[in-house]
Amino acid sequence: MLPQWMFYVDYGGPGNRVWLAWDPSFVDVNVVETGAQFMHCSVFIRSLHSSVFITVVYGVNDVIGRRELWMDITRISAEGAADEFRGCLQDTGLIHLPMHGERFTWHNCSRDARSLWKRLDRLLVNDRWLELAGYDVYSTTILHGLLNSYQQYSGFGATILWGVQCMVTRKLKALKPIFRAQRQRKGDLSTNVALAKGFLESAQSMLTADRHCPTLLHLEFCCKLVYRLASRLEQKMLHQRAKMAWMKEGDQCSRVFFRKVAKRRASKRVFQINTTDGRTLTDQPEVIGEFIRYYEELLGGTTRDRWIDLRYLRPWARHILTVEEAEALTAPVSSTEIRQAIFDIDETKAPGPDGYSAGFFKAAWSVIGEEVTQALLDFFRTGRLLKQINATLISLIPKVNSPSVVAEFRPISCCNVLYKAVTKILVQRMRSILHTLISPSQNAFVPGRSIGDNVLLAQELFSGYNQRNLPPRCALKVDLRKAYDTVEWDFLKAALTLFGFPERFIQWIVECVTTTSYSVCINGAPHGFFRGARGLRQGDPMSPFCLFCKAEPNSIQLFKDGLIDFAELSGLQANLQKSHLILSRSAAAYRDSLLAILDFQEGHLPLRYLGLPLLASRLTISDCQPILRKMEARIKGWEGVMLSFAGRVQLIKSVLSALQVYWAMAFILPKHIIKEIEKRLRNFLWKGNLDTGLQESSVWTIRTRTGTWGWRKLIRLRDALRPHVHYQIGDGTSFSLWHDPWHPRGPLLPQFPLGPRHTALPPTAPLSAVISEDTWSWPHITDMESIDITHDLPAIHGGRDRIQWTGPRGSFSSAAAYDLFRPPGPTGRLSTTDKPWLQHLGSVCVLCQDGVPESHEHLFFMCPFASECIRAIRREVFFHWPYYNWSSVIRWASARWRGKHVVNAAYRALFASLVYHLWQERNSRIFQHSSRPTEEIVRMVVSETRDLIICKQLPRTVSTRGLYRLWRIPWPVEGIAHT
Repeated sequence: MLPQWMFYVDYGGPGNRVWLAWDPSFVDVNVVETGAQFMHCSVFIRSLHSSVFITVVYGVNDVIGRRELWMDITRISAEGAADEFRGCLQDTGLIHLPMHGERFTWHNCSRDARSLWKRLDRLLVNDRWLELAGYDVYSTTILHGLLNSYQQYSGFGATILWGVQCMVTRKLKALKPIFRAQRQRKGDLSTNVALAKGFLESAQSMLTADRHCPTLLHLEFCCKLVYRLASRLEQKMLHQRAKMAWMKEGDQCSRVFFRKVAKRRASKRVFQINTTDGRTLTDQPEVIGEFIRYYEELLGGTTRDRWIDLRYLRPWARHILTVEEAEALTAPVSSTEIRQAIFDIDETKAPGPDGYSAGFFKAAWSVIGEEVTQALLDFFRTGRLLKQINATLISLIPKVNSPSVVAEFRPISCCNVLYKAVTKILVQRMRSILHTLISPSQNAFVPGRSIGDNVLLAQELFSGYNQRNLPPRCALKVDLRKAYDTVEWDFLKAALTLFGFPERFIQWIVECVTTTSYSVCINGAPHGFFRGARGLRQGDPMSPFCLFCKAEPNSIQLFKDGLIDFAELSGLQANLQKSHLILSRSAAAYRDSLLAILDFQEGHLPLRYLGLPLLASRLTISDCQPILRKMEARIKGWEGVMLSFAGRVQLIKSVLSALQVYWAMAFILPKHIIKEIEKRLRNFLWKGNLDTGLQESSVWTIRTRTGTWGWRKLIRLRDALRPHVHYQIGDGTSFSLWHDPWHPRGPLLPQFPLGPRHTALPPTAPLSAVISEDTWSWPHITDMESIDITHDLPAIHGGRDRIQWTGPRGSFSSAAAYDLFRPPGPTGRLSTTDKPWLQHLGSVCVLCQDGVPESHEHLFFMCPFASECIRAIRREVFFHWPYYNWSSVIRWASARWRGKHVVNAAYRALFASLVYHLWQERNSRIFQHSSRPTEEIVRMVVSETRDLIICKQLPRTVSTRGLYRLWRIPWPVEGIAHT
């Protein structure tokens, strides 16, 4: 067996568990240490001219026995203490190489359905192994990519001096050989760092022998500069390749980035893939062909067989662009816009097929800026985009740990910087009108809206969902399959036309979308080339949406018909594997019939929605376990192994704390969970792992000085409270002579700043310094101005000093203090700027801007802006509104709109909604410097009132039909509920 091979077996060990064999023509092996469960040896690889350490492990099957193995491996690694297997990997700096093919490596040969499958074999390497035996042997083509670090070289500016006649893309292409030659001439950045460090150590060693030699001092100084430059270039390169977005300032620890780059490369390698018919492809050309075929069918083919009629989509248009909005979209593009768009692109973003990142354009803008600007302006003038600029490279990101089919990779589109600049300009112009086009229920990707609102709404809808006394109902969680990749282009154009976008702007967008071409990046090299026929280049999946309806077959069938029509129009289809039907307890009788109609999976609460659980009851400790597991996975991963203290602080602030904030946005977290999170973050910050051992948090509490007599947040109210507080002087030991308002004039120091000098009483003196035997005993004062202090002195009562409330009851109470700032009756409850503590916000009404002081009476509804809103609402819905004075309106509405009748309830809701939106508009103008027109406020008020009427589910009577006609609500088809 294996002739000419060499073998080693530790016959002295129990069981002879590990046997080692090697071919001496390829490697030389020196066994360093053996144990009962491992063999540690040094291996010299002849082809690489380098040595590596290999530890072969055959562990026992019980936890107690394996602990000895972990301790042995940790001792060999010479790192810190071990914590079972994961702690061993962290301490030794080992990384899992991803598996390809069959996930399990052992089977008990049982033919029973409960047979055992296990993964016994693991291949663990460190970053040094990845440096020596990397993955370049699998790459037949090297993709050109310009690193940001090359911009630091002295000859960079002279290299990019362009001519005048050539096109921008041709010049970019002509620069590639120059940069490749420069890269070969400069050498590998990591090797340069090692050489520079060696030269610096040699210079410092020579300097040790003669510390006063000018030549050696100058040599050591120059070597230090070279080493710093090489380290900075390597750091910039690693930061760009590692894609650690949360590390803003950098950890200054290259090993962190080395490990990140190595892990990214290892996870993205594809050696085999399974086809849809069950075949396993291992030959690289076949693997590449399978990826190209899949994405060519997905992005290069269309299923359109239906012409889109705009009249069919007309009812769904919430807003048609005005003439002013349309003109703003097609306004001439300036050179400033182009420069701003390019400089807004992050330098660390992956480059497109041309290989140039945004860092190149920023560094060379003084040379190439004018020509790049003219090239992009040409697109906005002609509406034509070069295919070279619109080329796209598809990068594959695994969705799971060991992907086996093409669908388990997420395609990320890497576009050229010039194309990104064009789309940034288009998006920036659309940003101001998005909120008018997109429904208020869609909060993602809309400026000024929060996706957390959808989570809160879903939680509210599911509250008490499983109560048996409620009518049957169901919820549908619909996930769109390949949402952005399957959007039909003609549907996109029809939607833009429907909303009233100008033809020129539509031409710009259609040109950007329809002229794209794709290549797929597999194992670091681009493969294939095909034209796109549908889809949008987006890396983020579309968030699923939830909707509720009656748990009846007729309603579900109508909903399914709507999904079919939607798929035929847009090309977007529901993903049946990820879509769920959630039934309430009272709807169990409809289960089989509803599932047969929809073909959805049956879902059960809690169900994940936007990363959070949907619950029918309050949040419990067990429901919060996902956040703890996710936080532990982050900490126990490679990122927490080699980070410095500053790096761990950055990770906690940017990533780990964001997890807690996102959950706290929707839930009130249990106290136990908050303490567990703090415990994990504290241990990770100070020790770098989750091991216990730190003292309790109370030890870290810093004692602070006690605050002042008033609450900190009420400091601004002191001037308003002072007239209602009386200082009764006893012995004077509790009052300050110069700072407390015991004197009828108030605090003395602001009025007599030279008083401490003239009286020889320091600013810290207590009032008792001028009291003797319950009488005033002031020192002799010669200054005529300061002598006024001794006039109008209050009486001394003896005993203890007291601070008394001057209210009608003679004693302080919260109600009495609150009454000072609450006007009587229903007027003035809001914090308008006429309040004394809000004078810093200004006193003029921001709604009408007529110079009228803001007050409660003015805002509701004497303000011209508010009056115009009322008149506009009355044009939409007829109703009586006789007064514009708040007090009169309240008295009239309380008498006119009282009772439970739905008509009166609708008018009360209309009144409340109007007050809410007027106050919200006032706050937006003061604090956010944004405003909305009257038409939008009126539309929101009327829409919210209509929604209230619809949610009442009124009986189908003549009066209900009249109410619907008054509010212009479509009369629902019988048997179908509004959704």
